[in-house]
Amino acid sequence: MVVLHRAVQAEDKAARRAAILAAAEALLARDPENFAPVAEVAEAAGLAKGTVYLYFRTKEEIVLGVHAQHSEALFAALDATLAARPGELQPEHVADAFCAFVTANPLFLHLSAACMSRFQRTIDPQVMHDFRASIATHLARFGPLLEARMVGMRAGQGVQLLQATYAFAVGMWQLFDPTQQDARGFQTRPELAVFKRDFRQDLYSGLLALWRGLIAAGDAGVKGKGQS
Repeated sequence: MVVLHRAVQAEDKAARRAAILAAAEALLARDPENFAPVAEVAEAAGLAKGTVYLYFRTKEEIVLGVHAQHSEALFAALDATLAARPGELQPEHVADAFCAFVTANPLFLHLSAACMSRFQRTIDPQVMHDFRASIATHLARFGPLLEARMVGMRAGQGVQLLQATYAFAVGMWQLFDPTQQDARGFQTRPELAVFKRDFRQDLYSGLLALWRGLIAAGDAGVKGKGQS
């Protein structure tokens, strides 16, 4: 193992942090159910264990760091969708982009479920607050963009729908997790066949129904007020 010297310059520190997260992601991709201890992440990154602790206090914070990178990538994918479609948006466009992202990044929903449940009790509150603040900034930017581009969407619905999309997707993953169907006996126990689903298709269909339904309900509410 090659142990790198301690970083001094800001760019070196950024490189060290990136190396830690890249190593952790590789270990998670190999075995998503087991979050590697800090020592194992350090070895995979070619760093001393003490160096890793300069950037992350616990293995849970490392996992949250990986999830934060995936979250940034998700918003970048949404940005690309908006840039590729300069005209009006339809719910299908967002559902396509979201499903394509989670298919290409299967760790995203898996880590979402972990970070938003058991990890909240073990991660420093300030670290979790900073993560949530970053997501809130993205939502505040994307919500109005969607409202301006999507037919029938009212003010305030953009953030609401993005939050509902995330909650629906994470809930679906926890219930049907396609990566763990064999381990959970879905393939071999007939009474569990109801959980053996086409996750991507169910996610796509559910997101379309969610977006169309909320937009239609909002539009009906506006019309109802106008007629009263």
